[in-house]
Amino acid sequence: MVCGAWIRQQSFLERCGEIEYVEQPCATVVELRELKSRVDVKIVGDEILRKSKNPFELDLDGAIDILMLKVQPLGGIRNAHALAAHHKLPVVVSSALESAVGINYGLTLAASLEEMSYDCGLGTGSLLAKNVAEIPIVDGKMQIQRFEPNFDGLEVSADRFDWWKNRIMRTAALLG
Repeated sequence: MVCGAWIRQQSFLERCGEIEYVEQPCATVVELRELKSRVDVKIVGDEILRKSKNPFELDLDGAIDILMLKVQPLGGIRNAHALAAHHKLPVVVSSALESAVGINYGLTLAASLEEMSYDCGLGTGSLLAKNVAEIPIVDGKMQIQRFEPNFDGLEVSADRFDWWKNRIMRTAALLG
């Protein structure tokens, strides 16, 4: 049974009123496709893209209605655009719980898209205990910011600093 608990909850969800979409209620394309054939709610693909070895090889036809684009996990703005163009689906831009620096890239991606039919999920800075900058939300809107990150109070141990530095160096070498 695919996503059985989700299907059982559908009647509850229908009583809640208009649901714009659900974010990836199943793990695989096969499960998503089966669920999509049973329900009349738009499904957004998130992890299906981010966790794929090659998201360009995925056949998403009949599985999802909307692509969720998260800049950093998808390899940057250019790659997010390429995925959107390749899959030819509407998109929604969201964060992967980044600092203001990452959110700014999400805003840049959203601003660079020709068509946006859904509100972005980029207002997650308040979920962090401390952020390197603030991007205010005014009347439900955020603007791309120019800022110098403030790392005061975010110091880490030398071991942890080295761990992150080495991770960044390994990542840079892979991106070549």
